[in-house]
Amino acid sequence: MKEDANRFNGLLAEQLREQVGNLMAAAQLLTPAIREQEDRKYDQYLAILNQSMYRLLRLTEHLEFTGGGERPAARRETVELSALCGELCREVAPLARQAGVTFRAEIGEREVLMEGDGVLLRRMLLNLIANALRAAGAGGSAGLRLSAENGRARITIWDDGQGEILPGAQDPAELALEERLKERSGLGLGLEIAREIAALHGGTLVYERGEDSQGIRAVVSLPVGEMCQTLKSPRMGYDPTGGFSQVLVELSEVLPYEVFLPDDVE
Repeated sequence: MKEDANRFNGLLAEQLREQVGNLMAAAQLLTPAIREQEDRKYDQYLAILNQSMYRLLRLTEHLEFTGGGERPAARRETVELSALCGELCREVAPLARQAGVTFRAEIGEREVLMEGDGVLLRRMLLNLIANALRAAGAGGSAGLRLSAENGRARITIWDDGQGEILPGAQDPAELALEERLKERSGLGLGLEIAREIAALHGGTLVYERGEDSQGIRAVVSLPVGEMCQTLKSPRMGYDPTGGFSQVLVELSEVLPYEVFLPDDVE
């Protein structure tokens, strides 16, 4: 049954990618003609179109990642986590502001080295950041905190949202927090993907209550300064976005359509 579901997901993702490619090609051809119109409302329509295509691309990639099947060898490279997290936060912060969320980074200057796949690690963090931005909401705050000790790196993605647990839960158990997070977006594949990427790198992903029971913290623990012998590739060891911004793709569900204006996504 699971094999059938994986096969179905793979076929569905393949067809989705083909149709998304057709839509994007058509949109690129139509955009110059539409922008010749003096009425600026057409820019708004193009932004909504662009956002919808980015969301479809995200859904397609998530289905491909979770579709199962044979997985080729992963890229194994030295990743400097401080630099990776710093660059990611610099890309996320201005986008979060457009959604009304203040995004903060606490990284420090210490070099934190590990072996892994930088593209996958960015995807893991972006899926967790998307949850945090959604939970924080307009006027709220979210952020990323990196620390390292005893051969482990600890990356915390936090928000100051309400941090509710499921009705009827007896205590703030991790399961209840995860189920609440899954309600926040689409099919809930982002959490599954983030957890799998952490595991592929010999790490773990857990959820915690925020300080004073405000918000939720997603905490990723990864081995650093050593070989990750358990690392195997997920379905794609290449850049699956085909040149599109990985940040815009993964955050497309939580950003306002204005972020996807033609001048901004070109």
